[in-house]
Amino acid sequence: MGFETVPQFTTTQGVWFAVLLAFGVAVQFAFSPKRRAVMGNIRFVMADVFRTAPAIAGVTLVRGAYRLGYLNEGRGFLEANLRSIVWMSGFIFVAQLATRFVPPMSWLARDLRNAGRNVWSERLNRWMGKAA
Repeated sequence: MGFETVPQFTTTQGVWFAVLLAFGVAVQFAFSPKRRAVMGNIRFVMADVFRTAPAIAGVTLVRGAYRLGYLNEGRGFLEANLRSIVWMSGFIFVAQLATRFVPPMSWLARDLRNAGRNVWSERLNRWMGKAA
């Protein structure tokens, strides 16, 4: 029995991915008004989706599909979970590298990072009593 298996994706995994991604982006949208003002609503939402999606997809889609594949092969619960963690970690690592270094996702990531940096610089200057 090798390490490879056939991942088995389900509709439930896709639904949970969509729900968690929408919830995460909605929370960021609600609690980041200054970054939204710097970037604009559409660019902020797109940047946050690209930043958040790899982690949520890794946990819900990749790990769930591989875990189900291993379980259907007859492997034990613990073994299926541990092996699926390896696939999940690799996917998240590669997907985050892609969102950081492959245009146009990297441009949105850079803009989101710069907007956060500008907001915090202005906030720290205000707290320290420095003139803007």
